[in-house]
Amino acid sequence: MGTSRAIELADGLFAIDAWMEEGPERLACYLFDTPERVLVEVGPSNTLHHLTDALDELGVDEVATIVVTHIHIDHAGGAGQLARRYPKASIGVHKSGARHLAAPDRLWSSAIQVFGEEWLTSNWGPLEPVPEERILVLDEGDRVALGRGRFLDVMHTPGHARHHIVFHDGESGGMFVGDSVGLCYPHGHFVQPVTPPPDFDAGLVVEQMHRMLERQPTFLGFAHFGPDYRVAETLAKAEERIWDWVRVVEKTAHLDGQTAAEELKRWNRRNYLDSGFSQDDILEYEAKTFWPMQVAGIRRWLATRKS
Repeated sequence: MGTSRAIELADGLFAIDAWMEEGPERLACYLFDTPERVLVEVGPSNTLHHLTDALDELGVDEVATIVVTHIHIDHAGGAGQLARRYPKASIGVHKSGARHLAAPDRLWSSAIQVFGEEWLTSNWGPLEPVPEERILVLDEGDRVALGRGRFLDVMHTPGHARHHIVFHDGESGGMFVGDSVGLCYPHGHFVQPVTPPPDFDAGLVVEQMHRMLERQPTFLGFAHFGPDYRVAETLAKAEERIWDWVRVVEKTAHLDGQTAAEELKRWNRRNYLDSGFSQDDILEYEAKTFWPMQVAGIRRWLATRKS
């Protein structure tokens, strides 16, 4: 078993390793320990105790607002349980995801189609509804109060999911990007696409990254995993790799999904080796990537374009 860890990124701003799936550096949550405390991301219910242990260690007895970048279970699965623990907190989510937090049965059923019920239950755990009256509906241009005139600005960033939002803190310069840019794991710390069905849209993902760059953030706060301070470089590489993956998957149209997933994985490994990344870093990414889902999302988008 691991222990929770919190690292202070700026005055009153912490990155917390939530030990998703009982492993380190799988999910980062971000706490603003400000006059109106705000927590960004929740994680799944099975490992929620790691997050709450870290919050206890920081002396957090109540939270004003808990926000999620999107409603995928690895980001929002423990929202109902955390809302019960912090009864005064509002739960912020994009307007198109709000009903799924209030009534999560459809969200669970959809996730089963991708991951299977046994895997979901053992790795991420059950969902509890968030009371409707406590849901804070968010959209482009909204602001989440941090206290003393400080806010998190909300951007609606569809592409990974239609209900995806990003939060920008003007004071620290941090932009908390969820999955909208991709995955960025230490220690190699290079960005990789994440392309799940049914909402993945390569063009929209790239469009949102251009919008993010226009705000000139100081760092990107990845959910998977941690802050990345090479903002322009990371966004440019993320865009390049999305189009690389689309081209690879397009060439596998004659293959079944599992075989196509293996082909994308092999291509990715060759590409990373050619780019000079270490075998250990590559294996870390491979172990944390659900390859059939990536192919399924890209294929769905390609089919939508053709139709």
